[in-house]
Amino acid sequence: MAIPDDPRPRGRTVLPWLVACLFALATLGLVVAQAILLLSRWDFGIRETRPTFTSTGPTIVQLERLQYLVSTRVHVADVLVGESRWLESSWIIQGDALLAVDMSKAEIKDRNEQARTALIVLPQPAVLSARVNHERTQQWDIKSRSWIPMASLLLGNRTAMEKQAMLQAQQLVERAAGSDDNKATARQGVEGMLTEFYRAVGWHISVRWK
Repeated sequence: MAIPDDPRPRGRTVLPWLVACLFALATLGLVVAQAILLLSRWDFGIRETRPTFTSTGPTIVQLERLQYLVSTRVHVADVLVGESRWLESSWIIQGDALLAVDMSKAEIKDRNEQARTALIVLPQPAVLSARVNHERTQQWDIKSRSWIPMASLLLGNRTAMEKQAMLQAQQLVERAAGSDDNKATARQGVEGMLTEFYRAVGWHISVRWK
């Protein structure tokens, strides 16, 4: 004998189970989220902390890495006069030079970690590079030193005089750039740079010159 089909629709039987499963999953998700939130507020010694930074202050290694600390560029303008047996000439010299401090010779004294203060002893500034601006340098005048007509043209060596003049011009620029006033300006520049640099990381330094 055939068993008659259940007249009740299957969808009405499955739907309550589906609703119950979705409710259980939602409840489980809520419980897991609450557990994660609670665990994040507890410190078990493994949670990441906010980073902190400190400065070690001035060290010899740091200063040596600066190599030559350039603080001043000097522009030089002067008149150079040259004489030989037969010729006399003059040039208007234009040039510039850099003044720098050799940081490999720096010393650190009176370093106080708690007060974050230190004394840096530096050598005197010196001319690092000097150059003649050949584009702006010009010969002003050249004339004979002899009363003999045409003697300077026949016996004078203008090419040699000009060559020696440019060598002397290089030394002139270097000497002028290395004057006491320019060195004083360079010292002030270096002190300002070092003071501001270490002040930014919480250190107060003073500079003394050898």
